[in-house]
Amino acid sequence: MRMLYSAYGLLLDSSFPIEGMTSAARHDSDRLPALLVDQRDPAELQEAWSPSGAEPEWHGRLGDGFDFVIERGAGDELLFSYGDRARFRLQADMSRLDCAPIGKDLDWQRVLISKVIPSISVMRGYEALHAASVDSPQGVVAIMAPSGIGKSTLAGELLGRGWPLFADDQLTLGRSSGAIRAYPGTPHMNFPAGDAPGADPESLGSTIAILGGERWVSVRALTPEPRPVRLLCLLERGSDLPLRLCTLDSNPLLLAPYMLGLSMDAERQRTRFDLYADLMDSVALVRLTGGIEHGPEQFGDLIDEALAQASEPATAGAR
Repeated sequence: MRMLYSAYGLLLDSSFPIEGMTSAARHDSDRLPALLVDQRDPAELQEAWSPSGAEPEWHGRLGDGFDFVIERGAGDELLFSYGDRARFRLQADMSRLDCAPIGKDLDWQRVLISKVIPSISVMRGYEALHAASVDSPQGVVAIMAPSGIGKSTLAGELLGRGWPLFADDQLTLGRSSGAIRAYPGTPHMNFPAGDAPGADPESLGSTIAILGGERWVSVRALTPEPRPVRLLCLLERGSDLPLRLCTLDSNPLLLAPYMLGLSMDAERQRTRFDLYADLMDSVALVRLTGGIEHGPEQFGDLIDEALAQASEPATAGAR
Protein backbone atom coordinates (compact mmCIF):
# COMPACT_ATOMS: atom_id res chain seq x y z
CA MET A 1 0.00 0.00 0.00
CA ARG A 2 1.32 3.43 -0.92
CA MET A 3 1.35 6.34 1.51
CA LEU A 4 0.80 10.06 0.90
CA TYR A 5 2.82 12.71 2.74
CA SER A 6 3.14 16.45 2.13
CA ALA A 7 6.46 18.23 2.66
CA TYR A 8 8.21 21.30 1.24
CA GLY A 9 5.37 22.01 -1.21
CA LEU A 10 5.39 18.48 -2.67
CA LEU A 11 3.03 15.54 -2.34
CA LEU A 12 5.15 12.46 -1.62
CA ASP A 13 3.55 9.29 -2.98
CA SER A 14 5.71 6.74 -1.17
CA SER A 15 5.91 2.95 -1.37
CA PHE A 16 7.30 2.77 2.19
CA PRO A 17 6.48 4.48 5.50
CA ILE A 18 8.59 7.50 6.46
CA GLU A 19 9.33 7.50 10.17
CA GLY A 20 7.64 10.20 12.22
CA MET A 21 5.32 11.45 9.47
CA THR A 22 1.54 11.34 9.27
CA SER A 23 -0.51 10.84 6.13
CA ALA A 24 -1.43 13.88 4.07
CA ALA A 25 -5.04 14.84 3.49
CA ARG A 26 -6.40 13.53 0.21
CA HIS A 27 -7.21 17.01 -1.06
CA ASP A 28 -3.46 17.80 -1.05
CA SER A 29 -3.20 15.67 -4.20
CA ASP A 30 -5.24 18.32 -6.07
CA ARG A 31 -3.02 21.28 -5.20
CA LEU A 32 0.55 20.05 -4.71
CA PRO A 33 2.89 18.65 -7.38
CA ALA A 34 3.50 14.94 -6.83
CA LEU A 35 6.75 13.05 -6.42
CA LEU A 36 6.77 9.25 -6.52
CA VAL A 37 9.16 7.85 -3.91
CA ASP A 38 10.17 4.19 -4.16
CA GLN A 39 12.73 1.93 -2.52
CA ARG A 40 15.06 -0.12 -4.71
CA ASP A 41 17.92 -2.54 -4.30
CA PRO A 42 21.28 -0.70 -4.33
CA ALA A 43 22.61 -2.87 -7.17
CA GLU A 44 19.56 -2.14 -9.32
CA LEU A 45 19.87 1.59 -8.75
CA GLN A 46 23.58 1.54 -9.57
CA GLU A 47 22.87 -0.33 -12.80
CA ALA A 48 20.24 2.25 -13.79
CA TRP A 49 22.63 5.15 -13.15
CA SER A 50 24.65 6.47 -16.13
CA PRO A 51 27.38 8.86 -14.96
CA SER A 52 28.23 11.82 -17.21
CA GLY A 53 31.81 12.24 -16.01
CA ALA A 54 31.17 15.86 -15.08
CA GLU A 55 32.12 17.40 -11.76
CA PRO A 56 29.49 17.08 -9.00
CA GLU A 57 26.93 19.87 -8.88
CA TRP A 58 27.26 19.97 -5.10
CA HIS A 59 29.60 18.35 -2.60
CA GLY A 60 29.60 18.91 1.14
CA ARG A 61 29.93 17.19 4.49
CA LEU A 62 27.00 16.73 6.82
CA GLY A 63 27.04 17.14 10.58
CA ASP A 64 27.36 13.38 11.11
CA GLY A 65 30.65 13.33 9.17
CA PHE A 66 29.37 11.70 5.96
CA ASP A 67 29.72 13.34 2.54
CA PHE A 68 26.64 14.42 0.62
CA VAL A 69 27.10 14.67 -3.16
CA ILE A 70 24.75 15.64 -6.01
CA GLU A 71 25.77 14.48 -9.51
CA ARG A 72 24.09 14.86 -12.90
CA GLY A 73 24.00 11.78 -15.11
CA ALA A 74 24.35 11.27 -18.85
CA GLY A 75 20.56 11.26 -19.28
CA ASP A 76 20.10 14.40 -17.14
CA GLU A 77 18.98 12.35 -14.12
CA LEU A 78 20.44 13.20 -10.70
CA LEU A 79 22.17 11.02 -8.14
CA PHE A 80 22.28 12.01 -4.47
CA SER A 81 24.95 10.09 -2.54
CA TYR A 82 25.05 9.97 1.25
CA GLY A 83 28.50 8.61 2.06
CA ASP A 84 28.41 4.82 1.75
CA ARG A 85 25.00 4.75 3.46
CA ALA A 86 22.47 5.41 0.68
CA ARG A 87 21.93 6.50 -2.93
CA PHE A 88 18.92 8.38 -4.30
CA ARG A 89 18.27 8.62 -8.06
CA LEU A 90 15.94 11.33 -9.40
CA GLN A 91 14.57 10.78 -12.90
CA ALA A 92 15.27 13.48 -15.48
CA ASP A 93 11.66 14.73 -15.43
CA MET A 94 11.87 14.92 -11.61
CA SER A 95 8.68 12.89 -11.19
CA ARG A 96 10.19 9.87 -9.42
CA LEU A 97 12.85 9.32 -6.77
CA ASP A 98 14.37 5.87 -6.22
CA CYS A 99 15.93 5.31 -2.79
CA ALA A 100 18.56 2.66 -2.15
CA PRO A 101 19.60 2.48 1.52
CA ILE A 102 22.64 0.40 2.40
CA GLY A 103 22.12 -1.08 5.86
CA LYS A 104 19.21 -0.91 8.30
CA ASP A 105 19.92 2.32 10.20
CA LEU A 106 17.39 5.15 9.84
CA ASP A 107 19.98 7.80 9.02
CA TRP A 108 19.15 7.42 5.31
CA GLN A 109 15.55 8.47 5.99
CA ARG A 110 16.76 11.51 7.91
CA VAL A 111 18.88 12.53 4.91
CA LEU A 112 15.98 11.80 2.56
CA ILE A 113 13.63 14.26 4.28
CA SER A 114 16.20 16.84 5.43
CA LYS A 115 18.43 17.07 2.32
CA VAL A 116 17.12 15.17 -0.71
CA ILE A 117 13.42 16.13 -0.72
CA PRO A 118 14.15 19.81 0.11
CA SER A 119 16.68 19.95 -2.76
CA ILE A 120 14.12 18.49 -5.18
CA SER A 121 11.57 21.05 -4.00
CA VAL A 122 13.88 23.88 -5.07
CA MET A 123 14.73 22.14 -8.36
CA ARG A 124 11.02 21.95 -9.11
CA GLY A 125 10.53 25.69 -8.81
CA TYR A 126 10.19 26.63 -5.16
CA GLU A 127 12.59 29.00 -3.40
CA ALA A 128 14.00 28.33 0.04
CA LEU A 129 15.87 29.88 2.94
CA HIS A 130 18.22 28.07 5.32
CA ALA A 131 16.12 28.71 8.42
CA ALA A 132 14.33 27.12 11.33
CA SER A 133 10.72 28.29 11.46
CA VAL A 134 7.64 28.18 13.66
CA ASP A 135 4.08 29.35 13.15
CA SER A 136 2.77 32.28 15.19
CA PRO A 137 -0.77 33.70 15.17
CA GLN A 138 0.47 36.49 12.85
CA GLY A 139 2.28 34.13 10.45
CA VAL A 140 5.53 32.20 10.08
CA VAL A 141 8.58 33.28 12.07
CA ALA A 142 11.87 32.21 10.47
CA ILE A 143 15.25 32.18 12.24
CA MET A 144 18.35 32.39 10.04
CA ALA A 145 21.92 31.87 11.24
CA PRO A 146 25.06 29.92 10.31
CA SER A 147 25.08 26.26 11.37
CA GLY A 148 25.78 25.70 15.05
CA ILE A 149 24.55 29.11 16.26
CA GLY A 150 21.33 27.76 17.74
CA LYS A 151 18.46 28.04 15.24
CA SER A 152 16.88 24.75 16.26
CA THR A 153 17.41 25.42 19.97
CA LEU A 154 15.61 28.76 19.65
CA ALA A 155 12.85 27.15 17.59
CA GLY A 156 12.49 24.53 20.35
CA GLU A 157 12.09 27.34 22.89
CA LEU A 158 9.27 28.83 20.82
CA LEU A 159 7.64 25.41 20.49
CA GLY A 160 7.73 25.18 24.27
CA ARG A 161 5.73 28.42 24.32
CA GLY A 162 2.98 26.75 22.33
CA TRP A 163 3.84 27.72 18.75
CA PRO A 164 3.69 24.84 16.22
CA LEU A 165 6.75 23.83 14.23
CA PHE A 166 6.78 24.88 10.59
CA ALA A 167 10.15 23.51 9.40
CA ASP A 168 13.42 22.72 11.14
CA ASP A 169 16.06 23.60 8.56
CA GLN A 170 14.53 24.90 5.31
CA LEU A 171 11.75 27.45 4.78
CA THR A 172 10.12 26.67 1.41
CA LEU A 173 8.52 29.60 -0.43
CA GLY A 174 6.27 29.84 -3.46
CA ARG A 175 3.48 31.88 -5.05
CA SER A 176 -0.14 30.92 -4.49
CA SER A 177 -3.00 33.00 -5.96
CA GLY A 178 -0.62 35.91 -6.38
CA ALA A 179 0.66 35.89 -2.80
CA ILE A 180 3.91 34.59 -1.31
CA ARG A 181 3.28 31.56 0.91
CA ALA A 182 5.53 29.32 2.99
CA TYR A 183 5.04 25.55 2.73
CA PRO A 184 5.56 23.39 5.82
CA GLY A 185 8.40 20.91 6.06
CA THR A 186 8.23 17.73 8.13
CA PRO A 187 7.69 17.26 11.88
CA HIS A 188 11.34 16.34 12.47
CA MET A 189 13.92 18.19 14.55
CA ASN A 190 17.48 17.41 15.62
CA PHE A 191 18.67 18.04 19.18
CA PRO A 192 21.94 17.21 20.96
CA ALA A 193 21.78 13.72 22.40
CA GLY A 194 22.90 14.95 25.84
CA ASP A 195 21.78 17.78 28.07
CA ALA A 196 21.47 21.10 26.28
CA PRO A 197 19.84 24.50 26.93
CA GLY A 198 16.29 25.03 25.76
CA ALA A 199 13.14 22.95 25.81
CA ASP A 200 13.28 19.26 26.70
CA PRO A 201 12.98 17.36 23.36
CA GLU A 202 10.83 14.69 25.01
CA SER A 203 8.30 17.37 25.98
CA LEU A 204 7.96 18.38 22.31
CA GLY A 205 7.54 14.97 20.71
CA SER A 206 8.92 11.45 20.53
CA THR A 207 12.49 10.35 19.81
CA ILE A 208 12.79 8.27 16.64
CA ALA A 209 16.49 7.43 16.98
CA ILE A 210 19.89 8.68 18.14
CA LEU A 211 21.85 9.35 14.93
CA GLY A 212 25.32 10.85 14.62
CA GLY A 213 25.28 12.06 18.23
CA GLU A 214 21.91 13.79 17.78
CA ARG A 215 18.42 13.02 19.00
CA TRP A 216 16.09 12.77 15.99
CA VAL A 217 12.64 13.80 17.20
CA SER A 218 9.18 13.80 15.64
CA VAL A 219 7.45 16.89 17.02
CA ARG A 220 3.77 16.59 17.92
CA ALA A 221 2.67 20.04 16.72
CA LEU A 222 3.25 20.82 13.03
CA THR A 223 1.33 23.37 10.97
CA PRO A 224 -0.12 21.38 8.02
CA GLU A 225 -1.12 24.23 5.68
CA PRO A 226 0.79 26.91 3.70
CA ARG A 227 1.04 30.15 5.64
CA PRO A 228 2.11 33.77 5.10
CA VAL A 229 5.50 34.79 6.47
CA ARG A 230 5.45 37.53 9.11
CA LEU A 231 8.92 37.81 10.65
CA LEU A 232 12.44 37.04 9.41
CA CYS A 233 15.11 37.00 12.13
CA LEU A 234 18.87 37.15 11.51
CA LEU A 235 20.45 35.58 14.61
CA GLU A 236 24.02 36.50 15.62
CA ARG A 237 25.83 35.27 18.72
CA GLY A 238 29.31 36.11 19.95
CA SER A 239 31.28 36.61 23.14
CA ASP A 240 31.10 40.43 22.96
CA LEU A 241 27.62 40.89 21.52
CA PRO A 242 24.89 42.58 23.61
CA LEU A 243 21.39 41.14 23.87
CA ARG A 244 19.56 43.36 21.39
CA LEU A 245 16.78 43.54 18.81
CA CYS A 246 17.33 45.75 15.77
CA THR A 247 14.80 46.31 12.97
CA LEU A 248 16.40 46.31 9.50
CA ASP A 249 15.48 47.83 6.17
CA SER A 250 13.47 45.38 4.08
CA ASN A 251 16.28 44.60 1.65
CA PRO A 252 16.20 41.13 -0.01
CA LEU A 253 19.98 41.22 -0.44
CA LEU A 254 20.31 40.73 3.32
CA LEU A 255 18.80 37.27 2.80
CA ALA A 256 21.33 36.25 0.13
CA PRO A 257 23.63 34.24 2.48
CA TYR A 258 20.64 32.05 3.42
CA MET A 259 19.09 31.51 -0.03
CA LEU A 260 19.27 27.84 -1.08
CA GLY A 261 19.50 26.34 -4.55
CA LEU A 262 21.92 25.03 -7.13
CA SER A 263 23.22 27.28 -9.92
CA MET A 264 20.33 28.42 -12.11
CA ASP A 265 19.98 30.25 -15.41
CA ALA A 266 19.38 33.99 -15.68
CA GLU A 267 15.60 33.63 -15.87
CA ARG A 268 15.48 31.61 -12.64
CA GLN A 269 17.73 34.15 -10.95
CA ARG A 270 15.32 36.91 -12.01
CA THR A 271 12.21 35.13 -10.73
CA ARG A 272 14.02 34.30 -7.49
CA PHE A 273 14.87 37.95 -6.88
CA ASP A 274 11.30 39.00 -7.76
CA LEU A 275 9.89 36.56 -5.19
CA TYR A 276 12.14 37.78 -2.41
CA ALA A 277 11.51 41.43 -3.32
CA ASP A 278 7.76 40.81 -3.07
CA LEU A 279 8.25 38.91 0.19
CA MET A 280 9.96 41.95 1.70
CA ASP A 281 6.81 44.00 1.12
CA SER A 282 4.85 41.93 3.64
CA VAL A 283 7.35 40.87 6.34
CA ALA A 284 9.41 42.47 9.08
CA LEU A 285 13.17 41.83 9.05
CA VAL A 286 15.09 42.03 12.33
CA ARG A 287 18.54 41.22 13.67
CA LEU A 288 18.84 39.48 17.05
CA THR A 289 22.23 39.64 18.75
CA GLY A 290 23.44 38.19 22.01
CA GLY A 291 26.33 36.64 23.82
CA ILE A 292 27.09 32.99 24.43
CA GLU A 293 25.83 33.49 27.99
CA HIS A 294 22.35 34.47 26.81
CA GLY A 295 19.88 31.59 26.82
CA PRO A 296 17.16 30.67 24.30
CA GLU A 297 14.44 32.03 26.61
CA GLN A 298 16.00 35.51 26.34
CA PHE A 299 16.09 35.34 22.55
CA GLY A 300 12.51 34.06 22.63
CA ASP A 301 11.49 37.20 24.55
CA LEU A 302 13.12 39.32 21.83
CA ILE A 303 11.09 37.52 19.17
CA ASP A 304 7.91 38.20 21.14
CA GLU A 305 8.92 41.86 21.16
CA ALA A 306 9.69 41.82 17.42
CA LEU A 307 6.26 40.36 16.62
CA ALA A 308 4.59 43.01 18.75
CA GLN A 309 6.47 45.71 16.82
CA ALA A 310 5.64 44.08 13.49
CA SER A 311 1.92 44.23 14.28
CA GLU A 312 2.08 48.02 14.75
CA PRO A 313 0.98 50.25 11.82
CA ALA A 314 4.53 51.45 11.13
CA THR A 315 7.83 49.89 12.20
CA ALA A 316 11.04 51.85 12.58
CA GLY A 317 13.51 50.95 9.90
CA ALA A 318 10.93 49.42 7.54
CA ARG A 319 11.11 50.21 3.88
